[in-house]
Amino acid sequence: MHSTQSDGTVAPAEVARAVAEAGLVGFALTDHDTTAGLDEAQDAARTHGLRFLPGAELSANEPGRSVHLLAFGFDRTDAELQDFLSRYRKDRIRRARSIVERLQSLDVAVTYEDVERQAGAAAPTRAHLGRAVVACGEVPDINEAFRLYLSNGRPAHVTKQRTPPRVVFEKVHRAGGIVCLAHPGTTHGEDDVRRWAGEGLDGVEVVHPANPPAVQSRMNALAAELGLLRCGGSDWHGPDAGRRGQPGWAHVPERWLDAIGRRSSCGVT
Repeated sequence: MHSTQSDGTVAPAEVARAVAEAGLVGFALTDHDTTAGLDEAQDAARTHGLRFLPGAELSANEPGRSVHLLAFGFDRTDAELQDFLSRYRKDRIRRARSIVERLQSLDVAVTYEDVERQAGAAAPTRAHLGRAVVACGEVPDINEAFRLYLSNGRPAHVTKQRTPPRVVFEKVHRAGGIVCLAHPGTTHGEDDVRRWAGEGLDGVEVVHPANPPAVQSRMNALAAELGLLRCGGSDWHGPDAGRRGQPGWAHVPERWLDAIGRRSSCGVT
């Protein structure tokens, strides 16, 4: 789940409240490239009697594609990990400024200040850029902003700094956490999972809005074959996100949460 510390639309404490109101057992907060909301989310989870797993969705890449990785159960005070995340934040700002320049060259009337208004205290993401383009009246919705300008291969797309997946594995493992491949049903196949498992990948996200039943079945089987952990969720960004605006619709077995907790140094509370 995501909060206003990245591209979600409600604060970390409100994420916990939404989880409690949905009658769920617990949740993981996995904001993009930051741990800034974890303390608030954990305190709120405790108040609501929820189980909580600290997390972050970290950005890696390989030539021509992004690789999103879910880190869980790490020590959020680890200095090396926090330095790594600080570099991510600086690169997000660099990338957002470059995207704004490209948008302006395409006669899209958006400024970096428009993006900052959308991002608030968070490092800017493409979602914030898309919302800024919508707010300026250039497109009717964020999907159109991505289709016309922001998606990979579109004229305003800018790549992130080079970060191979194995670097993320190493950083998170040193901080006592584990790493799962996010939404493997979109751009990553079984060969990718096998290769990354050899480099340190700990698990795969079986349940995700982008994973149809056939993909879930394949990833379940692959996890069993390779001894990988399983995770999943709704990829919740807030109450106004269509089906993903309903916490808990993606049913994830609690035993998956327990298994991650056993394998990580700062697991489920």
